[in-house]
Amino acid sequence: MNSLSNSLAGTNSSPLRALRKSAAHKPWVNMKINKHSRRPKGSAQIRKEKRAAGEFWGYDVWIRQPDGSRKRYREFTFLTKADATQALAALRTNGWKTRYGVKPQEKIRHTTIKEAIESYLTLAKASLLANKTDDTTYWREMPGHLRTLERWGKFAGPNRHVSTVTRDDFVFWVAAEIERGKENQRPLKKSSIRRGLNTIKAALNHAVEAFPDLKSSQVPRSPLTKKVEEERDRVLSDEEIAKISAALSAKREWQEALFFFQLALITAGRMAELRRMRWEESDVRFGTVKIYSSKTKKWRTIKAPSATTLIAQRRAQGKDRGSRVLTQPDHWFRDILKEASESVGIRYGQTVPGGWCPHDLRHTCLTNLALAGVPINGIKEYAGHASIVETQKYLKFMPQSIDLAASVSARLADLANVGNDSNDGHKKKSVKAKSASKAKLCDSVVTGLGDSIS
Repeated sequence: MNSLSNSLAGTNSSPLRALRKSAAHKPWVNMKINKHSRRPKGSAQIRKEKRAAGEFWGYDVWIRQPDGSRKRYREFTFLTKADATQALAALRTNGWKTRYGVKPQEKIRHTTIKEAIESYLTLAKASLLANKTDDTTYWREMPGHLRTLERWGKFAGPNRHVSTVTRDDFVFWVAAEIERGKENQRPLKKSSIRRGLNTIKAALNHAVEAFPDLKSSQVPRSPLTKKVEEERDRVLSDEEIAKISAALSAKREWQEALFFFQLALITAGRMAELRRMRWEESDVRFGTVKIYSSKTKKWRTIKAPSATTLIAQRRAQGKDRGSRVLTQPDHWFRDILKEASESVGIRYGQTVPGGWCPHDLRHTCLTNLALAGVPINGIKEYAGHASIVETQKYLKFMPQSIDLAASVSARLADLANVGNDSNDGHKKKSVKAKSASKAKLCDSVVTGLGDSIS
């Protein structure tokens, strides 16, 4: 027993014991191996790696595609771990949205005023070229209303969004245009400013139809009402017509101006319509004249034997060297008419108080047609108006209308047997005889107009 104890005691003091004691202090001896432990899934998807330019954060993941396959995405270009994490989250979000058919929100695009104006100008210039023909007598590459639109774009701000345009912007524009006219010493009429606003609104409405971001937008209303000023009420009297005709006949070089004056007064044609008229559009046999309206883009045929005779006489004088009836530009006619009118004491000019302009010849003709008893529908066709409301604006008051109204009322009084107490034995007159007084007055109006011209 003693010998066994001594043997064990010698073993404990052997070098093996010392080795065990020294190995107990080594870290690898105390390491615990857990076979069931595993690193968290995705913990290495975001990590830091060395690249040629240095160390960068990034991600290395596999993402399932809409067709079921898996695709690997790697990118190590981020300076911080937070940037890499955010980029990976966006990539995963886009992946599942694509997989499940969820469309991401589209970026909102705002159309600027500059883009809207350029789009409208392109369309307007193309339309001008498409409508240009050999009969076009007035042409500009950049008409005045398009220049007004460009000027408004600079005033409102070219980089401003179209959806932010309000009615107040139109109010400020009207005030700016009035001041501009004063600075140029050429005051603008409200009707001219209103026409400019109509072009601006047309460009904005075109943008609403052309650009998707403006589908729900609404163009503001114009601050100028339709009747912003009094309508011009200028009709030449018989005396004025006779004086102007005599003044134009005084000089031989004014013969074409006299011809225009007479033709416009008889046909009620606009200056642009008469300047494009050709010789073959007048038929002496039937007494008709064909007139093309550049405003309504339609032809109209009027019965005016006096006009066809006048054109035939001028052609007989050897004035038919060209294809058109009138050869001079519009400003030449205006200058001659102004000089002739002022020479006989008649004011001329659209902005001159009491003055007249070439378009008033159209007013004068239509008003005299109404005095002669022509129905308003007939006047509408004669003038080539698209609406009868437009025709009503041309029917001005003349003193002869009072006499015509008195004549009609007297005829109705005779028909009603006013002033005759006896119902027996009064003389009955036919309707045809009763209307003779009206017809006589109407003939006198037309004859007086023709005598004034001649």
